[in-house]
Amino acid sequence: MTRRALTPLSYLDAPLDELLGQVSHVRILRVLSESEHPLPPGELARATRLNLSGVLRAIDRLTHLGIVRSLGAGGRRVIELSPVHAFAPVLRALFDAERRQRRLLLDALKALISTATPTPRAAWIEGPHASGEDSAHDALRLGVLTTARERHAVAEQLSGGIRDLERRFDLTVDLLVRTAADVETMTPEQQSAVREATLLYGVLPLAAPSPGDAPAATTHADLDTRSSARAERLAKAITRDPRLIADAQRWVQQRLQSASVAEAHELREWEHILTLPPHRIAAFLRDSGERATRLRQTTPFVGMKLGGGRGTHR
Repeated sequence: MTRRALTPLSYLDAPLDELLGQVSHVRILRVLSESEHPLPPGELARATRLNLSGVLRAIDRLTHLGIVRSLGAGGRRVIELSPVHAFAPVLRALFDAERRQRRLLLDALKALISTATPTPRAAWIEGPHASGEDSAHDALRLGVLTTARERHAVAEQLSGGIRDLERRFDLTVDLLVRTAADVETMTPEQQSAVREATLLYGVLPLAAPSPGDAPAATTHADLDTRSSARAERLAKAITRDPRLIADAQRWVQQRLQSASVAEAHELREWEHILTLPPHRIAAFLRDSGERATRLRQTTPFVGMKLGGGRGTHR
């Protein structure tokens, strides 16, 4: 049976059908709307998690529609949201609202965790929402670390607030209250999910792979290589979006309230570094010197997703 074609609408009446009618268009416009600078196609491909050929085709379509424009040529070509298009400010506002909704959710989760007495040792988001692979109907997995004695009380205190958040943000939250013993007996898959989690409070119970996990990095050189690679992604993210620095500054201030003397010393160093211009912070993250290498072990850019797009606390 022949499938009936979608009845077209006038572009004059429904221009957003063309502008936002494809996932590639939405992703490219989202990245451009939040970037303070024009971006080359290759950077757009990484930020949108799309292949370069698809990005180039989408850029051509969006350029034809006038919503983006190219500057330069050849290898120096960069793309930006057209400042003269009528829908440019509307799209910026739309994507700003999208990001604001996420920040509100994270702030609400942090506020909820702080209401528990005693306060959990750590709280995080794990699973699809932390890896960026969630769909509209996936439950948000909220992990909480506490003691066996406090486990029931913490779960009871958080459950009511979670129901309110579910209604407010139109989502489902799975509360996973764990103890240190639970963490130690996790399967490798569960431990991996926690290591890749988005931290909300405290310190992740599995900051590094355990010795029995394969293929784990077990030498100082391996760990430093991993740290340097993440630092490079952080530097690029900060260059694209300096607003991430404010998130790190807030994290430092929060940690200082309960940090040990040794940790507070390093946090004070970060407090100063984070007052530098973004390009200086990016350069420090890339520095191979002893001080930068040491401080990268206590990075304040906690919970930031670096899958290629804007680093965000997820």
